[in-house]
Amino acid sequence: MSPGPDPALSSEVVHRLRQPFAPGVLRWKIQTRVNEQQADPYATVVVYVDARTVAAHLDDVVPGRWSTVYAAPPVTVGLPALECRLTVCGVTRSDVGTVEPGSRAGSDTKDLYSDALKRAAVQYGVGAFLYRFPQVQARVERSGQTWYVTREAQAELRVLTRAVLAGEGPLPRFQALRVRDYQPGAVSGVTAPGSLGSAHGSVTDPALARSQEPEEGPPPIGEERGLKMEEQLRLALRGGEWEGDQARDFATFVLGFQVSALSDLTELEARTVYRAAKASLARTGQTPPAITEDITEDITEEKTRHGREDQPSGKMRSDAERG
Repeated sequence: MSPGPDPALSSEVVHRLRQPFAPGVLRWKIQTRVNEQQADPYATVVVYVDARTVAAHLDDVVPGRWSTVYAAPPVTVGLPALECRLTVCGVTRSDVGTVEPGSRAGSDTKDLYSDALKRAAVQYGVGAFLYRFPQVQARVERSGQTWYVTREAQAELRVLTRAVLAGEGPLPRFQALRVRDYQPGAVSGVTAPGSLGSAHGSVTDPALARSQEPEEGPPPIGEERGLKMEEQLRLALRGGEWEGDQARDFATFVLGFQVSALSDLTELEARTVYRAAKASLARTGQTPPAITEDITEDITEEKTRHGREDQPSGKMRSDAERG
């Protein structure tokens, strides 16, 4: 017995396809190169979703009723390109994905297929809400030749994401973001008439957000160096107002976010805490040269060992640097 025809691509299906995703599956990436001459550098960042999220959304809305065919596009100019013909409920629409050559070692082909799928899905309204996000610049820091969004900016991007999806306005005052052209309720404007539903209208399984790979970022200093740092801080803070307190409490005070373990700090964060400890010693007037020397040597030693410049506290790497 042959299978019957696919149910029509009804207005109800289109409405569900156009729904915004859960905030947890949205990601931000640096889009432009950074002006290194800026004392307080910012970079343009854009919101995006990965191809797994798009495929999961299609599975949620039209399970078993969508398929893809990939082919070389009839015309290509410049960058490598791949056409994705996406069929949903018997209706086929297509678009072309591109990728910057050598953006990440060994990933060009995968990125090409992913970009093609995401662009074809937009033809059905999947992810169309992303184009209603405001223009955003975020504070960034550099690790070697790579730029990252700072921790503070990442936290504010999460706040911004939820506010935009909820249609809230006005936005809170951000310290590490610059936001332009924000329109409350603009995201809901790309959906078909009707309620956005719960969780800002997402029909994507929230478990997918928990399964996403962590944002790329500089490695923490690790347990061995964390223990060494704790001993250094204990000696450095002796005789001052922080004597007797946990080293991680001092680090929390200096960095402005909760530090659960010194081993979780990045290179730059650890160095920032060391320098604050040295300043604290200077204020007490009881700066034993050996302790100051130890702290300085520890910083120099780690910088030499790893052969790189200051590590940032952010986690998102620049797309421009990937290229």
